[in-house]
Amino acid sequence: MTTNWNRPIKLGNIVNLKTITISLGCILLMWLITAFFLDHRMFFLPGATSQEHILFEESCSSCHEGFKPVSNETCLRCHQAEMAEDTHGIKKFRDPRWAELMVKIDVLTCTACHNEHVHIFQRGVHLPSNLCMTCHQGIIEGELQSHNGFSPNGCWAAGCHNFHDHSSISTGFLRQNLDQPALLSIQEVLERTVKTKLEVSPVPDLMQEFLGG
Repeated sequence: MTTNWNRPIKLGNIVNLKTITISLGCILLMWLITAFFLDHRMFFLPGATSQEHILFEESCSSCHEGFKPVSNETCLRCHQAEMAEDTHGIKKFRDPRWAELMVKIDVLTCTACHNEHVHIFQRGVHLPSNLCMTCHQGIIEGELQSHNGFSPNGCWAAGCHNFHDHSSISTGFLRQNLDQPALLSIQEVLERTVKTKLEVSPVPDLMQEFLGG
């Protein structure tokens, strides 16, 4: 039995491989150019969009400015009212006492937890459900007797805690409302006032959005 290891590689095989590679590259380039001029920006999506932001898929510039990363200011265009009383606000984490924890997770940046086009767990958070344990591992290890034995994955996934709003489960809130019934006789949803700068929605211009204008 003989082997072909020492057989010389034919020039024709190299040329054919090179031709195929160049052809595939040209096809890919033409595909990208066509998508650009036809305003099909969704071709460039790196992954699925979360359900909460699915309406923005046709308007990439709602969040993206050119090729810059999404900033806190971009997020606050829609979420400023929600963040007005943020329990884990930026001001708190500028305290030097939390510098060591900031190395583990940059909570000053919205996209540290909320990042589009990646695998989403729940509530627009792409980090694991044991996120709270980054800073609060001691809570389930004896620091808070009522939480002994709790799962590290249950803080927000179970619906008990919300990173940005703890008002409904904080001890201060509970003390102030101990005499209240479990359910109010008449349930109502609190009104939220959101002030908009524009009275009429602008006409979409996909080419202008694609160019970051």
